[in-house]
Amino acid sequence: MPGTLSYNEDLAELDGDVRPIRGSDLDQETLKAGAEVTVYREKVPQDKDLWFGAGGKDRASADSSPMHADIVASGNGSGTAGDTIGGTLYAAITDSDGRALYTRKLGDLELLSEFASESPTERPLMYSLAPYAMPGRFVEFRIDADANSDGKEIDPAASNVMLYRSAL
Repeated sequence: MPGTLSYNEDLAELDGDVRPIRGSDLDQETLKAGAEVTVYREKVPQDKDLWFGAGGKDRASADSSPMHADIVASGNGSGTAGDTIGGTLYAAITDSDGRALYTRKLGDLELLSEFASESPTERPLMYSLAPYAMPGRFVEFRIDADANSDGKEIDPAASNVMLYRSAL
C-alpha cells in the first residue's frame, strides 16, 4: 500500500527550482477506465531531489502555484478531437518498475478543466508535497479515466495544463 503525499511547510519554504508542467509535457497516451495511466514521468537525477508542487498554501504569497488541467482528446481512439478528458488526476512517486511508493489525488479532471478559464486567484493551489523523490525514483502524473473517456488518446499540444514540480 503506497504512502500519501501531503503538504510540507519545510519544502514550501525551500528556494527550489520550480518547473511548470504544461500540456506539451504530457505523453500522448490512450486512457483506460478504471486503470491509472501514466501521462507524465520524470526520472530524478543523481544530483537532485524532486517534489510535487511549489510554495505554500498562502494564496497571497508570491510563491503560490495555482493549477489547472484541461486535458483533451486527440481524435484518435474512441474520442473526438478536443473532447475533455474526464477522470481523476493523481501525483505519484514510483520506483523503477512503476510501483507507486507515494500518491495523492490532485482532483477531478472535469473540475480542474473548468479552472483553466478562471483567474489564477480562483484556481486551486498545487503546494509543496512531501516526501520528496530521491535519485533513481520517478515523479509521475497519472489519470484514472472515467467511463466516458475510456479509449481516448490525449492530445498534449491541445491540452491546457499548469502543474508543478520542484527540485533541489
